[in-house]
Amino acid sequence: MNRGSGRISCIIAVAALMVLITPCVRGQTVNEPGAMPGSADDSLGCVDYISWYKAAMNEGNISEALHPWRKALAGCPDISEELYTDGELLYRSLFDRTGEQEYIDTIMLILTQRTYFYNNKPSNDLHKTEILLELAGDDPAYLGLCYNILAEAAGSFPEQMECRHYVQMAALAASLYVMEVIDGEELGNAFVTAIGTVDRRMENHIAGCNIAEDLNNMETFYRTSGAMTCEGLETLYGGKLDRNFRDTAFVSKLFSMTQEAGCTRSDLYYNVAVKMFANDRSAKNAVRLAELNADAGNNDKAISYFTEAYNRDTNSVVRSDVLIRVAMMELGQGKRQEARDRAEHAWQLNKKNAAALMLLAECYAGAELGNTFDNHAAYWVAADYLDAAVKADPSLRKEAEIKIKEYMQNFPTREECFYRRILDEGSIFTVGGWVNEVTRVRFRRE
Repeated sequence: MNRGSGRISCIIAVAALMVLITPCVRGQTVNEPGAMPGSADDSLGCVDYISWYKAAMNEGNISEALHPWRKALAGCPDISEELYTDGELLYRSLFDRTGEQEYIDTIMLILTQRTYFYNNKPSNDLHKTEILLELAGDDPAYLGLCYNILAEAAGSFPEQMECRHYVQMAALAASLYVMEVIDGEELGNAFVTAIGTVDRRMENHIAGCNIAEDLNNMETFYRTSGAMTCEGLETLYGGKLDRNFRDTAFVSKLFSMTQEAGCTRSDLYYNVAVKMFANDRSAKNAVRLAELNADAGNNDKAISYFTEAYNRDTNSVVRSDVLIRVAMMELGQGKRQEARDRAEHAWQLNKKNAAALMLLAECYAGAELGNTFDNHAAYWVAADYLDAAVKADPSLRKEAEIKIKEYMQNFPTREECFYRRILDEGSIFTVGGWVNEVTRVRFRRE
């Protein structure tokens, strides 16, 4: 944890220490002298104390019941588990009357001591969380203690926890995060544990876990809190994706989540893309896989998926876009001539696709044709295509003008043109090599 890690540790430690050192009986000493006959070490005396405190409880006299109950607990802590349930009732009544938090501490200690003598830690610890959630309000120390108990339970005895306990753990983590007690990493871990467990149990139709609304709420908070990570999504849904890839709603949701978390370069995102293509072999889904493979350097796979996309949709506009993407990949690999051919084909398919003209300009700018003059002359052709792109799509003017200014710095100089017997600007010139384009002469401005 980065944010507030020291604070939550302090809260939990202090709260736990408070529980451990708080006397089980307010104001009690270990060998408190009693007004009633009998010794605390005398089992017969314990029976008497139990009878007396129960009689007082039945009459609703909590104050009278406390003293004999304390004596019974001090002398015979293992005489009966009912001694602890009665003690909890007594101090719960005191809390209801006064609202004093020290009675919550005492109940925590009663449950801790009950576990010591009678085991059943899972049940007693989870009962502690119920008491804390019900009585402690929004006190950060108690919320931190409650969260810590649930987080420890999730690690130590997860099967003993019900789905509602995981929902509570997530809700507590959210509250502590808002209070800046825990950081985003701790929040993310809590939600991954809670969402993963509840989702898995619902998928397996575990009894008592039909809480789809709670699951949706947890997922929504996880997505919007900033705590969602690629690792968390892989933990949550990596296995489920392989099992349930025909569930198009789930796959679509996971696709959105991976995008929101910035996981578009992750193995999970690629796996989602594969599943989307398996469910819908559209050109769009094929292009996505092609681009992912191109980015990863898997050029053969990329071409295969681009070809699939081209063949899947006979619409000339779609095909033009596919060819542009192939051309961009090839240009990135230094295959200028191949990229030029794809871009020309894309333009022929869709004369409104100004991106094809912009790409043609990039193919020619920087082309190496064998000598310095021809290399510089290729920039004339590149500038021509930028002008054509602006005519096809005026919204590209600003971008094109920036590039034209760059290209002008690479035009042939007047001196270079002179040695080629080119004396006048505006005269017609054919750039040779694989470019093989007719253009007009423009001198570099120096």
